[in-house]
Amino acid sequence: MNRNTLPIITILLVACSTLHIYAQEKPPLQFKHFERIRAIKLDNPDTPLIGMIEHIDVDSNSRLLITDWQGKQTLLFDSTGTLQASLDPSTCHPAFPFDPSAATFGNDEFIFVKNGSAGYWGYQFTAEGVCLGRADPSFSSPRFIDVDPDGIIYGVGAGPPTERMLKLMNSAGKVLAEFPLPPVKFPNAESHYAHGGLIADGTHIFYASAGTLDILKLDPNGKLVDRISERNSWFRSLNKDLPADAGQVFSALKDIRGTTIWNFFELTDQTIMVQYFNRDGETGYQVFTKEGVLLAEELGLNTLFLHGGNGVVYTMGQSDFDSRGELPNPPLEVYRFISPQPR
Repeated sequence: MNRNTLPIITILLVACSTLHIYAQEKPPLQFKHFERIRAIKLDNPDTPLIGMIEHIDVDSNSRLLITDWQGKQTLLFDSTGTLQASLDPSTCHPAFPFDPSAATFGNDEFIFVKNGSAGYWGYQFTAEGVCLGRADPSFSSPRFIDVDPDGIIYGVGAGPPTERMLKLMNSAGKVLAEFPLPPVKFPNAESHYAHGGLIADGTHIFYASAGTLDILKLDPNGKLVDRISERNSWFRSLNKDLPADAGQVFSALKDIRGTTIWNFFELTDQTIMVQYFNRDGETGYQVFTKEGVLLAEELGLNTLFLHGGNGVVYTMGQSDFDSRGELPNPPLEVYRFISPQPR
């Protein structure tokens, strides 16, 4: 098996699972702890067609970075949905394929884009979306990345225990240090499911993945500080791991039962939010303080949020056909978190 096989399988799993969620008929969205505040339309005349929103990041000014893996593009929007830039690495490196899998704001200083299996593994852009150059050769496109307030990139891969490494990198993706993470019970599930996330807030690193329901709280050198986990009867642990052989993964999926972490992000500077998906097609979320106190939860839903930050979350809305009978880009529905008192 070549090095590109597992990323391709992972992307296919994510795409199929995401389409399953968003293909369901959606009732009016009402949540116990979120209220809808607005919709952001991405259908200005200069906005290209978006195939599938795979990843969103939001900066302190609520600008949006949207990565469209299907359309092979990363787009920068202001907070109203007006296109600011289409990030184009060909201005730095002509003829190299662009296959973006995620894009992250480096505070207000730069943007870093993870590339897929073609060409270079990553590119660095200015905060306005102008190409600066490719990632350092030591950058190997970890599964999740985040940038701390000092501009240090943190990344975590996924796979067998020997590959669960926390990497510290500079703004160009040059690896400065590596630290091993605790092993998980189901490493192959973690390897194949590209779900979870990484938060680097300058004081701690928070990491969540599909191989376990625990949220790891680490210091900047990868030392385990705490495990955040408060579960009830809705949660079911995975009953077994996926096979190590990538060719057997799809046939084995029907036998895997349990609840897995889907998305994970910093909701506010004091809270983190984790989303779950179970094999009955239900979703749910929990909001914790960074000290591990459960603030809010809602389980048994059929909606996934794409991203959260600055106290709001984003989900994909539904578009109506326009006057030409065409389906425009879907809007982003924005919901504000209503913080209850800690228990």
